[in-house]
Amino acid sequence: MMNAASDAERLEAAIQSVYEARLRRYPDGAFGWRLLYSPRRVLSGARVAFIGLNPGGRCVDPTHGEFSAEAGSAYRKEVENWGRSSSLQDQVMALFNRLDVEPEDVLAGNLIPFRSPSEDSLLGSSEAIAFGRTLWTEILDKACPSVVVSMGGTTNREISRLLMVRDTRTYPIGWGNYTASRGNFAGGTWIGLPHLSRFTIMKRSASQAALNELFKDLY
Repeated sequence: MMNAASDAERLEAAIQSVYEARLRRYPDGAFGWRLLYSPRRVLSGARVAFIGLNPGGRCVDPTHGEFSAEAGSAYRKEVENWGRSSSLQDQVMALFNRLDVEPEDVLAGNLIPFRSPSEDSLLGSSEAIAFGRTLWTEILDKACPSVVVSMGGTTNREISRLLMVRDTRTYPIGWGNYTASRGNFAGGTWIGLPHLSRFTIMKRSASQAALNELFKDLY
C-alpha cells in the first residue's frame, strides 16, 4: 500500500515540477493544476476510484486544494461551491450513493492535473496525457480499487488501456443511442461513463433501469 503522506509529497513535487515546465513552454495556456477531489489518505487504499479528465476553467480558487481536498470530498456542495458546475457535483454524488460509498472514501481525481477551459484548449495534450498515465499507473497500483469509474471519452480510453480492461461490453444509458461501458481488469471492474456534466443520467428517471444493469453487483 502507498504511504499517503510521503507519497503525496513526492507526487505533488513531481506535478509541480512538470507544471512549472509547462508554464515556461505555454505561458498563455497554464491555468494551475489540481489532482484529487478527496483527502490524500485515499492513496493508501480505496474500494472505489472515480477519474475525470482534467480540472476546467481558467481561474484557481485559493480555497480549493491543489493536490487534495482535505476538508472533505470536493463533490459535496457544503465543501466546495462550483457555481454553474454544481450539477456535476449532484451527478457524482448520486453515483457515489449508487455505489454505497462515502464520498471522502473515493479515490477521486483528474487523469491530467493541468487545468484548461476545455479539452480542446489543453496545450500539449499528448504529453499531458502521457504524464497522467504515469501518475495514475502508480496511484491505482498502490490504492488497489476494485471498482474504477471513469468519465468522458478520452479518460475512458486511457484508463481502460492502463488497466488492461478485458471483456468490455456496452450498455445503453436511456439517452438516445449513447452507451456506457463495463469490463474487467485484474482485481476488479471498470465502468466507463459519458461525461456527467452533459449526460445527467445518474438522477434521470429514464436512465435508472439501464444504470441498474450497468452497475449490477457493484454495491
